[in-house]
Amino acid sequence: STPQSTLFPYTTLFRSINEALAEIARLNEQLAIKRAREFASRSEKSSQLDRYQNLLPFDIEDLNIQKPAAEENRELTEETEKLFAEEEKSETETETNKKSKAGRKSVSKTNGRLPKRRYVITLSEEERTCDRCGTQMNKVRVQVSERIVHVPSYEYIEVVEKEVYECPNCVNDDDTPVTKTAGDRRIIERSIATPELLAHVFMGKYQRHTPYYCQEESYSWQGINLSRQNMCNWQQKVYKALQPLENQFKQELKKGKYLQMDETPLEVMKVNEDEVRSEYWDEERKWKKEPDKEKQDSQKKCYMWVVRGGEDVHPVHLYNFKWTRSGKNVLEFLEGFTGHNLQSDGYAGYDTAVNFWNENHPEHQIIHSNCNVHARRYFADALKATGSKTAKEAIKIYECIFTAEKKLRNLFRENKISEDDFLRLRKEKVKPLFEKFYGWLSEKQQASAILNSSKTSEAINYCLKHWEKLTNYLDYSFLTPDTNAAERAVKPFVMARKNFLFSGSGIGAKSTCFIFTLIETAKANNINPQDYLRCLFEKAPYAQTEQDWQKLLPWNIEITPFKMRGE
Repeated sequence: STPQSTLFPYTTLFRSINEALAEIARLNEQLAIKRAREFASRSEKSSQLDRYQNLLPFDIEDLNIQKPAAEENRELTEETEKLFAEEEKSETETETNKKSKAGRKSVSKTNGRLPKRRYVITLSEEERTCDRCGTQMNKVRVQVSERIVHVPSYEYIEVVEKEVYECPNCVNDDDTPVTKTAGDRRIIERSIATPELLAHVFMGKYQRHTPYYCQEESYSWQGINLSRQNMCNWQQKVYKALQPLENQFKQELKKGKYLQMDETPLEVMKVNEDEVRSEYWDEERKWKKEPDKEKQDSQKKCYMWVVRGGEDVHPVHLYNFKWTRSGKNVLEFLEGFTGHNLQSDGYAGYDTAVNFWNENHPEHQIIHSNCNVHARRYFADALKATGSKTAKEAIKIYECIFTAEKKLRNLFRENKISEDDFLRLRKEKVKPLFEKFYGWLSEKQQASAILNSSKTSEAINYCLKHWEKLTNYLDYSFLTPDTNAAERAVKPFVMARKNFLFSGSGIGAKSTCFIFTLIETAKANNINPQDYLRCLFEKAPYAQTEQDWQKLLPWNIEITPFKMRGE
């Protein structure tokens, strides 16, 4: 009987209170995720995620969420336990056989490539006298042990003497004798840098994470004057000299069956506006992404894009600097690509690029696959933020999928099953798990108890939105359910970036990416990266044709041992 006008203020008040409570819950979720990422383990296994609930300032989970059907959960668990029982048993036996005895392992077995030097420790004549009776003692045996010695870095000045020869009969137009000077080609002419020094400096910055200013100080302790500016100039000159080799890496990258891509931010001080503008699809998107550019400082958040590809026997890790995160940058790597598969995370820029490519290249369609680990990460964040039982159950289902996939992949890698059998078994064992997972997600999405603002709802919506791309990999034996390999390729760059922080210009950022391409591709092909850089810098000045540059690729180059030149 209360008039509606009288209830209006209370309705508005209740609505404001509910909105405030929802905002508080959202902020607490973000706080819990931030705490977990900073202080907790990065593991996303359900056994490790159980303890993350203590990071919350309160006890919370999705309200009124119905528990998954017990029978369905039991069915999934039993199916996973029965899956490849024989393979699990054989793996357990193999691991048991591999277990070694407790104690320190043999230095010779674990470091077989190291040379050996014999060091004898003996007693003096006085010490060989018995302390009790004064009789001279006799040697009866030798106790042998091994230890590793580190030889400190050794630098020396190489004095180069170039012999000049003169013809006694001929003269030039200006009446000067005709001469010939002996010499060798160098990657940086008229420089004090040698291939060995360049390789050591670049490895120091990009693998040992020691910026040039720290190396400058370290060299000064040894009485060597090497300025950081010189090292930066060397990097730019080496990059310029090896431009044809970069083109070779791009060609080899596109010979594979698939590409894996990922990107990470990189700060650059000096901005080239023309290059920035060229990377956007149109001017409208540029101004939407970068409004009031004149009010911003000159430093810009750019991106390093890493692309994994190439043939199986010769993988390539290509690092590329781009001014923006625009999906238009993906088209550069699709041009000339002979395969049909692109795998990435769920960033919308990849979707835009693939759709644009497929519309304009009907004869060469690209199949886009997404990463299931990224999808699982949404549930992991939901569990860390809210302690959601629904998120925990989703993670367990993903563990079932990854376990089945791993078992099949191991059999295929060990040549115990053929490629056709691998695809058939994948559809028999893994695909049904995905189908059950899809039905489970659909039920949870329709459940009215899951709030639209919850992290669990966000994770479910993400999976259903990208479902086709999350399962596309099932039809291709060379694809895995995740892009972990691409993320592992990004990690060395991220570790080095924590120390050098930013690049001065776009050219500096491009040269940084190229050095990473050389090092990480060598590592992917099981080649010592420092030896590869040294041999590359020695032989690159003599490269003339495209065939010469092909011989300098990591799997083609001849790695020669280091030899000291001169007397």
